[in-house]
Amino acid sequence: MNYIKLEEAGKRYLSHRFTLEVSKDDFLVISGDNGSGKTTLLMLILGFIHPDTGKIEKRKLKMGYLPEKVVLPPFIPVMEYLLTMARIKKDTLDPTLLHTLEVPLDKSIHQLSKGNQQKIAFISACMGKPHLLILDEPFSGLDEVMKEKMVQLIEKRHHQGTSILISTHEPERFLHLATKHLRL
Repeated sequence: MNYIKLEEAGKRYLSHRFTLEVSKDDFLVISGDNGSGKTTLLMLILGFIHPDTGKIEKRKLKMGYLPEKVVLPPFIPVMEYLLTMARIKKDTLDPTLLHTLEVPLDKSIHQLSKGNQQKIAFISACMGKPHLLILDEPFSGLDEVMKEKMVQLIEKRHHQGTSILISTHEPERFLHLATKHLRL
């Protein structure tokens, strides 16, 4: 079942067009140099921007999104933020995610490192049982140990039936899972 289909979709500022299908159970890895269009492709898929050329067809589906640059409300306690997101997305907190990612629940968001904020945004993206999880550079700010844990958590989500679309400068971490690899 196709979730999303792009046919020669593009923006004027890009030298190339995207022809791509994202289907149920896909694990799509997108890699390429800075400025190659990875984030633009994700913005097109999410519907945040519209193509200047070509077309995009999408089924109605729930998507979780982790942006490359995470912006969270700074002066709210971590636990309050996560509980609010769970309520908005009609879900509960996943204790396995909290434990595995070692999230400091007793702090305020402004007290957290970039890596810890990244982990909170990942947990939020996973809430609501999305059909498609879109991750733009999910390793931003994470150390080597946490990167490995993140790979395992993403792999687990995929095995539970979530389709994954990931843009990364480290595609080698996901190629064993990839059903498709788009190099830009």
